Amino acid sequence: MRYQGAVLGFAWSLMNPLMITLMYLFVFTYVFRSSQPNHALYMVTGIVHWTLFSTLVTQAPEQLVGNADLLKKIYFPRLLVPLSNLLVNSVLWFMALVVFLMLYGPLGGKLHWALLVYPFYLLLFLGFAFGLMLILCVLYVDFRDLKHLVEVFVQLFFWTTPIIYPLSMVPARIRDLFLVNPLTEFTHIFQDIFWAGQLPSWQISAAFSAWAALSLGVGLWLFYRRGAKLIERL
Repeated sequence: MRYQGAVLGFAWSLMNPLMITLMYLFVFTYVFRSSQPNHALYMVTGIVHWTLFSTLVTQAPEQLVGNADLLKKIYFPRLLVPLSNLLVNSVLWFMALVVFLMLYGPLGGKLHWALLVYPFYLLLFLGFAFGLMLILCVLYVDFRDLKHLVEVFVQLFFWTTPIIYPLSMVPARIRDLFLVNPLTEFTHIFQDIFWAGQLPSWQISAAFSAWAALSLGVGLWLFYRRGAKLIERL
């Protein structure tokens, strides 16, 4: 329904991340040249996965409020509302992933065994994002400014996550602030797999799993604890 009547249809879902990626590639290839090997691959890996996260999180607050009429008239598992949004956006994002995989070789990527574990880490990443979606859609019912705060913080986290620059560029005195950002762990995982061509370390994997479990656990707990009462206030 989102692209109904549009000539290019689903291709529009690729336009925004593609244009952003091309812009950063131009800037960091021809303006601010990076000495990092295969920097384009490093950067595109981060941007592709960031696009999925930012889309899910910025749309999350309005999931319950935006479907208020449906939720009040028809009884069905309320979890299906945010879950359907997760699935739809994941399918649309998958096309961007296909394009990324097609460019993987030309950008300097190599086939290696670490690629086989990618689906596992992607599922953890989706679990982390889904947990945040549940938290945000519940809180938004009573706090309508939340959507605007989320949009601001998404932009902030983009620049405080090593997506277009390596963590080694961050001054040592403030590097710990970047490391407490859970998105740093997720970004490192995908950069290890696609850019470095190695299995993620067990430390990063453990942190990755812990953040995913915490986010999903808190999200489900909050959603089921407050979900039924929230319908009356939509």
